[in-house]
Amino acid sequence: MLKAVLKPGKEKKVRNYYPGVFADELSEAPVMAGVAELYDAEGQYAATGYFDPKSRVALRIYRWERGNLDRALFRKRFEVAQSKRAHLGRFYRLVHAEADGLPGLVVDRFGETLVVQVRNRAMEALREFWLPALLEVAQPGGVYERSDVEARRQEGLPEKVGVIHGNVPEVLEVEEDSLVFPIPLALAQKTGFYLDQRDNRRLFESRLRAGERVLDVYSYVGGFALRAARAGAYALAVDKDLDALAVLDNAARRHRLSVDIRAGDALEVLKDLSTKAQPFHHVLLDPPTLVKKPDELPRVKRLLVELVNHALELLAPRGYLWLSSCAYYLGVEELLEVTRRAAADQRRRLRVERVTYQPSDHPWSLHVPESLYLKTLVVQDDPL
Repeated sequence: MLKAVLKPGKEKKVRNYYPGVFADELSEAPVMAGVAELYDAEGQYAATGYFDPKSRVALRIYRWERGNLDRALFRKRFEVAQSKRAHLGRFYRLVHAEADGLPGLVVDRFGETLVVQVRNRAMEALREFWLPALLEVAQPGGVYERSDVEARRQEGLPEKVGVIHGNVPEVLEVEEDSLVFPIPLALAQKTGFYLDQRDNRRLFESRLRAGERVLDVYSYVGGFALRAARAGAYALAVDKDLDALAVLDNAARRHRLSVDIRAGDALEVLKDLSTKAQPFHHVLLDPPTLVKKPDELPRVKRLLVELVNHALELLAPRGYLWLSSCAYYLGVEELLEVTRRAAADQRRRLRVERVTYQPSDHPWSLHVPESLYLKTLVVQDDPL
């Protein structure tokens, strides 16, 4: 087994269960990639992980006690992860990377099908151990890999997309609270369906009243819009992904629900609607990950202020704005700031209804701040 040694003082985060060590935090490092034991500057054992000099994070930690990174370890990790989600039915995130002690691996369960995503060199190198363990524990009918994310490209890894085990249907039937979304896996974003918005969709539907008007921007396959239609509200879904809008249209027909659909850039559509559309009682903004580095924040906040400005122009008196961020660097304080700035521009008085976070199957580890990524700010127009 390889050996790596931390510089003085760098052991603190490792002792506190942070799973990543950068190359400049090591005083001694192997010359090749492989499983390595990590020691502090005093020579005390600290953790075991996978070292790769070509990775953005040189050492990914998988255990804090001596032992191998073998099939038995991964089987235990999957068993624990599955037991925590036993109450969630057939559609949920089974593995949420670092928060489940498995840096670089995401696994979503859609009934008998698993969709996996491998994001770093360490997990790619350990595939021969974790994949058999995953099959043993989860016992899926098929596994589809969707390893085509930016994080993987940053690691210098090629994309991997396709069936890697068993039988996988071309169209994934994703069910959530009796709504079924027929999603072609080859065309889907990320792992196919945004499971992390489940709790927000339920909260949203519970607030709806028949006859209200809903604007679902960045709708993807219309998880919010379809719930609005089911509640008897008018729903307009906006997205630039034509394949996603086709899924929404098919799902609406299947359930005999009426949803208006508009394809186009979110900002341009909002600008156009603000000049001629009737006000909406609920406006939802759920943009993609717009910021991946801290120095991108100023630009992204300016964009969000503009988006929220137009959303507020369309918001009915006492209506609700739902603003989500799936970017780690765009936190609650930033969401509050951009909304406050837009409210000032529009001379709208707003009340913070609540702030929500990702659901329990996307766990947030106290020791890994980056594992908290989804935040949603719900504000209500609050005239005196």
